[in-house]
Amino acid sequence: MSDESNDYVVTGVMKLIPGTIAPRAIVVGDPKRANYLASLMEDAKCVAKCREFYTYTGTYKGKKVTVASHGIGGGGASMCFEELIKAGVRVIIRAGTCGSIQPEYREASLIVATGAVRSDGVSDRLIPREYPAVADFRVVSALVSQLKYEKSKDSSLNYAVGLCTTEGPFYDGPLGNKNDFWRKSGVLAIEMEVSVLYVIASIRGIQAGAILNVDNYIF
Repeated sequence: MSDESNDYVVTGVMKLIPGTIAPRAIVVGDPKRANYLASLMEDAKCVAKCREFYTYTGTYKGKKVTVASHGIGGGGASMCFEELIKAGVRVIIRAGTCGSIQPEYREASLIVATGAVRSDGVSDRLIPREYPAVADFRVVSALVSQLKYEKSKDSSLNYAVGLCTTEGPFYDGPLGNKNDFWRKSGVLAIEMEVSVLYVIASIRGIQAGAILNVDNYIF
């Protein structure tokens, strides 16, 4: 799409139009979750829809917010993160699910990921493995503060703050997996996109964080 035939430029995959995207974004895997989050906002509109990428912008508690779905896995999710940034997003929070690898965090526990093991199969094509995948401390602080507030109202809320591992494959092959190794190393959970988000956010100079809902204990 060229500038000569349009008075705006859209991003290549998600078809985002700068100006319709808020500086703050929440990203989720499932388009249905994006639609549900949009229903919680005021004046939410679907501003782009392409493949698994559904994008909505609205207002929540007086703040303009964009919600976008990124599908499953780091490859597709990386396109979502990169194009949101190109469209003007400066803070991205992933609200997703994970499998717990620590027995004290069962279903419905929440994990704030301060960093991630880079087993995603994507980020090592962007930058050397020595580069860490870490959240922005301001986003982590905001998420933890909100969880402390929620726990003051509901003492049954169980949450943790720490590391997750981001894996490329969902199913094991002949090589097996390192889940027990990561458990012994103090990693809290396993999921498929966080390390990609954190690496991209760091190299592009934006803030990022993640809050993950435990939907199963994998052992």
